[in-house]
Amino acid sequence: MLNIKCFSFNPISVNTYIIYNENKDCVIVDAGNCNMREDNILFDFIEKNELKPIMILNTHAHFDHILGNYSTAKKYDIPMASHPDGLEYFKNAHSYAFSFGMNYDRDKTLYPSIELYEHQIINIGEDELEVIHTPGHAKGCCCFYCEKQNFLITGDTLFCRGIGRTDLPGGSYKEIVDSIRGKLYKLPNETVCYCGHGPETTIGDEKRCNYEIPELL
Repeated sequence: MLNIKCFSFNPISVNTYIIYNENKDCVIVDAGNCNMREDNILFDFIEKNELKPIMILNTHAHFDHILGNYSTAKKYDIPMASHPDGLEYFKNAHSYAFSFGMNYDRDKTLYPSIELYEHQIINIGEDELEVIHTPGHAKGCCCFYCEKQNFLITGDTLFCRGIGRTDLPGGSYKEIVDSIRGKLYKLPNETVCYCGHGPETTIGDEKRCNYEIPELL
């Protein structure tokens, strides 16, 4: 059985998730920790619970979601995985961060060593996360679905009563609509969504109440 711990990191309040099983294996999703204080918060939880990180997963590569990739990967000597369509965001993270008034050390850019792709299975011991490719907010956006426990890590594709913005480089409103209606809204209504920012929700609630992407046109 998988457990989920959420931290809100950096000035843009990215939700960083630690997903771990009863054997203490864990993955870290969207390492947004941006300074030593936030590093210590993340690392202290891992160490106090005797967790064993095996991988960093990126839902996408916007700078606010990758700020902690370098420090976390270095601390635990683990690989980082991302969809190849988002590679340009790693290359341009410094410029993107500057446009938001934030610093990003380009010398500490960590490039993915594992490529994610549609329907790929990420194993955490005997538990599985399925990769769902959901472009629209950015190139290479992915969600991570646990069918067994009926939860979904949505990144910035779907929020509680909202969707990811599509006016940034690589964004597409048509693609995000297709991703949500064609893939995420096909999941069971009871699926719990853990979003990239803000509170959790469910697929059913968003189909009924999300005015930006209602279930039906």
